[in-house]
Amino acid sequence: MRLLSVATLAGVIAAVLPSATPAADTAPGPCAPWRVKTLLKDQGWLENLAFDGRGGLTISALAQNRLLRLKPSGRLTSLLKVHAPGGQVRRGRWLYFNTGNALPLMPDGTVDRLDLRTGRRIIWAKGLTMPNGLVLLPNGDAVVSRDIGTGTGPGLTRVRARDPRHPQLNWAKIDDTNGMAVDPTGRWLYVARSFSPDGEIDRVKIANPRTVQVVGRLGAAVIPDDMTIDERGVLYVAGVQAGAIFRLDPKTHRSCKIATGLSGPTSVRFGGKGWNPDALYATDSGGHLSLLRPPRR
Repeated sequence: MRLLSVATLAGVIAAVLPSATPAADTAPGPCAPWRVKTLLKDQGWLENLAFDGRGGLTISALAQNRLLRLKPSGRLTSLLKVHAPGGQVRRGRWLYFNTGNALPLMPDGTVDRLDLRTGRRIIWAKGLTMPNGLVLLPNGDAVVSRDIGTGTGPGLTRVRARDPRHPQLNWAKIDDTNGMAVDPTGRWLYVARSFSPDGEIDRVKIANPRTVQVVGRLGAAVIPDDMTIDERGVLYVAGVQAGAIFRLDPKTHRSCKIATGLSGPTSVRFGGKGWNPDALYATDSGGHLSLLRPPRR
C-alpha cells in the first residue's frame, strides 16, 4: 500500500469532515454597557442639554442660573443669564427653554426662546409653575412637565403655538411628570414619572391626551428624569437616584441599565451637529457632562 503525502492526507480529511462551524456572532446585545467619559465637571447642578445645530452643546446650569455653551474643542462659555433653567429643545433657528424651575411653587415660570442667529431672546409663554421638562410636538405646540404638585397633581401643560399666551393647564392629568419624548410616528408622547414607586414610564396619545398607558417600569429607587428616543422608538432615560442611564423598549416593555456610576443623571441626548451622533451626552446633578459611547461592534 502506497503511503499518502501529508498534503494529500490533509485534503482527504478536509473532504470527509463537515465544514467548520462559522464564528459566533459577537455583536453586543442591547443591554451591553456603554463607555463613559467625563467632558465637564465642577459645574454645580446641571439640569438639561440641547444641541444648537451650529456645533454647540447648550447646558441648563441650574446652580449657576445660566445657559452654558460648550464647543467640541472643550471651550465653555456663558450663553445667557437665566433664572433656574429647566428643559431645552431646539427647532430650526430657535432654542426654547424653561425658566423658574425652582421652589417655592409660584406661577412665575416661563418658556423663553432664543434666536440662535441674532441672539434675540423673547418670553414665549408665562404663568407656569416650576416648569421642568420641555418638548415640542410635531405641530409646533410645546408641552411642559412639573414633578411637584400643589395638592391636585401637576399634570402636563400644553402651550399652543398659535396662542402661547394662554397655556392649557392639565392637558394630560398625570402626576409627577418630568422627562418627555415624542415617538417617531408623532402619535405618542412618552413621559417619565419621577416619584412613582417603581420608576414608571407612560405614554400619552397626543390626539387624545386622556389616553394614558404604562409602557415600562424601571424599578424602585430610580427617580426617572429626562429622556430621549432613537429612530427605532427606543427610549433612553436618566435615573437620578439610580445613578444610571436606562434603555427601555416600549414595544416589549423591557428595560436595562446601559451606564452606571453617574452622579445623579438628569438628562440625556444623542449628539447633534459637530458631535458624535451615535453617542449619548448626559448632564447630572453632580455638575458633570458625560459622553456615553456605544459598545464596540
